[in-house]
Amino acid sequence: MSESSVIRKKYPGLAASAGEVASPQLRNQGTIGGNLCQKPRCWYYRGEFDCLRKGGDKCYAIDGENQFHAIFGHEDICAITHPSDTAPVLEALNARIHITGENGQRTISVSDLFVLPSENVMVETALEVNEIITHTQLPPPAANLRSAYRKVRARRAWDFALAGVALALEIEDDRVINGRVVLSGAAPVPWRSYQVENVIMGKKLDGKTIAEASQAAIEGAEPLSENAYKLFLFKGIIEEELEAIKNNK
Repeated sequence: MSESSVIRKKYPGLAASAGEVASPQLRNQGTIGGNLCQKPRCWYYRGEFDCLRKGGDKCYAIDGENQFHAIFGHEDICAITHPSDTAPVLEALNARIHITGENGQRTISVSDLFVLPSENVMVETALEVNEIITHTQLPPPAANLRSAYRKVRARRAWDFALAGVALALEIEDDRVINGRVVLSGAAPVPWRSYQVENVIMGKKLDGKTIAEASQAAIEGAEPLSENAYKLFLFKGIIEEELEAIKNNK
């Protein structure tokens, strides 16, 4: 997908996010459905800890080693971060996924696929037992659509996002008339930033608007003991990516 000329032309943000997934060898074997449904990156969940997500009585990350964990959406219940790079862009592009299972077929939006800990701490997706994702459907891109994905990670080689942002903005007469902003590495699910959207909608992406959007990106954040640095990462990448969108005539 990252090398597809059609995707690169029509949905450059999606091509960019696909190119950030794992290594080339894993990308060649993997699927979009698999990337959407991968299990969370948490050493307590993956380790020998009887955490909430495995039926235990606590999230060890809340008061433990949590430098890579969530700053939004955990509600002191479970602080995993969703690991997918393609999910935030697909949500920003308002994609839909097609699901097949024992009870037939159904279609839902990407945003409805993911489950917050406050809804059900034992699952990550809305897939039922014996259901699979068969394919993903993107709406035709608007003529004035500009999309992008930015990922910050601890090392340039294969790694998960410490912070990331997917942008899908429609710009007319230099003003944002529609669009979505979705954060990665931020929450147990791809985290839509309505705060940033509210700041930029209907406005030109000038210095004042971009500065306000950068600050809005961290409104409502609840950093844990070791991950407050993410606040500065998200502010920085929002500022830089909105500047890039503005200059991409």
